[in-house]
Order: sequence, then C-alpha cells, then structure tokens
Amino acid sequence: MDHPNFVPRHVLITRLSAIGDCLATIPLAVDVKRLWPQSRITWIVDCGAASLLEPHACLDQVVRIRKKWLKFPAEWRCLRNTLLKQQFDLVLDPQGLTKSALLGWLSGAKMRIGFDTSHARELAPWLATHRVSRSARHMVDTYRQLLEPWRETEIGAGEFRMPVYGEAVTSLNEKLSSLALAPEWLCINVGAGWPTKLWPPERFAAVGQAIHRSWGLRSLVVWSGESELRTAQQVISQLGTAGVLAPATTLPELAELLRRSKMLVSSDTGPAHLAAAVGTPSVVLFGPTWGDECGPYGRQHRVVQSIVMPPRGAPKRSGKADAMHAIQVDEVLDACEDLLAGMSAQRVSA
Repeated sequence: MDHPNFVPRHVLITRLSAIGDCLATIPLAVDVKRLWPQSRITWIVDCGAASLLEPHACLDQVVRIRKKWLKFPAEWRCLRNTLLKQQFDLVLDPQGLTKSALLGWLSGAKMRIGFDTSHARELAPWLATHRVSRSARHMVDTYRQLLEPWRETEIGAGEFRMPVYGEAVTSLNEKLSSLALAPEWLCINVGAGWPTKLWPPERFAAVGQAIHRSWGLRSLVVWSGESELRTAQQVISQLGTAGVLAPATTLPELAELLRRSKMLVSSDTGPAHLAAAVGTPSVVLFGPTWGDECGPYGRQHRVVQSIVMPPRGAPKRSGKADAMHAIQVDEVLDACEDLLAGMSAQRVSA
C-alpha cells in the first residue's frame, strides 16, 4: 500500500491509555510531525498522561475524554459531533482496541490506519480502513510502524523530544529545597501498576545501600498514592542516611525530577518510561513482561529480566509476584554498576 501524494491536514492519534503506553507512543507523533510538518496533530486520551502531552511541541491539541467512554452510549452523539467538527482526514490507532478504533470511526476520517491481528484485538482490525502488520519487537517501534504506508520504520530511531515543564520546574525547586540533596542522586521507584510487577522493598533498599557505599549516591525514593507511600517509607527506614523520601509530585514534576536524576532503578511501570522519555539512564526490572518489548527505549538503559515467567495461560496482572521475586539483588547491582561505570567513563573521555 502506497500513498506518496497524500498529505493530511489534520491527524488524530487514538492512544487513550495507559501512561507508559502513551509515553511509548510519543515518537509516533514526532515522526508524524517530521513527515508532514504543516499537518495539525490531535491526540485523544483518557488518562493522566494528558498533562505530559499537552505542552509537547509536536502536538497541536490534546482532547481529554472520560475513562471507559464506551459504557456511556448517551454521550456518543456529542463525542461524534465534537470529532466531526475537527475534520480529520487521517487516524492513527496505536492502541488497537475497540475503544480506540471506534473513536477513529466516529471521527469521520476516511483513512484510518491500524494494525491487523498481529497486534490489534477485538473489533479494531475491522474498524481500520488500512491495516499494518507488526514486525518490530519494541513497542515504540511497533507504534511507529503505523506510518509504513509512507516510509520504512528505522528501528531504534524514535525520538521523544520531551518539553521542559516550566511550572513544574518552579514548584519542584520549592519541594526539593528542604531535602539537602547533593547535586547527583539515584532515583528509586518502588511502585508498579500490577501487583505482579512489584519487587520487595528490602531489595530496593539493599541496592540503594550498596550504591551509596560504592558511589556515594543517596537514593531519592519516589512514590504515588498511599500504598506506594507506605512501601517507600519501608525502603527509607532501611536506607537510613543513604535515602531520602521524595515529596508528592505531579506527573510534570516527576518528569523534571527524573530528568535531574543520575539514574533510575524501577520495575516496569510509568515512571520508568517517563525516565527514558526525558533521557535519564535506567535499570528496569521485568518479571511478567519482556524488557526487549516494553522496556526503556534506547541503548543507555539496562534491563534485568527474570528467569521465571508466569505459566502459559496464567494472568499476568494479578496473582503472586513470583517472577519479580526471582530477580536477585546482585543482578540489579551488576546492572547499576555497569551503567554507572559507563557514565563515569564517558565523563572522563569528554
């Protein structure tokens, strides 16, 4: 399929959620703007990622809708009228679910690019007018493949071009001023969206203690919500003077905090993808998911993959975190040491 002469005036990206997946989709928006600089790009979203997307230079508009919008058919007509007024002529559906593909159909765009059953599910493949077969391994490059009707996907060449969140910089400076942090610190994220992605807090603390002894870096422990706060406090209690509890942050503030961090240690969750997007080297732990598929994008990161995977057919989101518990402290420390040594060598050579 080839459309060499087609230049869309208004492009709609239907990536509704979740935060990490939205971040992994940003390079697609960057590619769209590079391919068609004069085109207007609108992104429709139903999660907190909107606050990260709205200031992005490659996006002209971010439309927020309520979560689970499909459950409210009384609102469909209003939503359709809103989308029709925008006069979209191209829809890109990286999410590949009924809820995202149906929004593309409601928009009235005559060209709707989605995935075939190699990636899309439910009704999504049949709501697209043109379907792309997934061949890339990493999700960032997979989403970028939606532009293959016009150009080949260069694997590993995606760019995030994240903005500086000016207001967040100011508010974060105020929050960090009382913490007496050194110019460089290690950031530890203790939480995860799935219980099966959680790593024991005492192991995070052991990593932080070892890095402090070897490199003199204190650990700033970040969290979101009451449950993660309790876990973060557990880590801090074991870190002692080697650790600092981060203040509560908004997503833009977290982006700026991660941008300043020397390195992040985290399981596979939103902050890990945010760190990669703002260019902070990361060590990310993977249990029920695959690091080469949905890990931090770029060569400056390290992935620690569990040798244990959930049994075939077992739910990945719920149940015991056996796969994560199989990851040992020494494995994570080795990855951290390798990353820090590489950064130190680069600094010397520069």
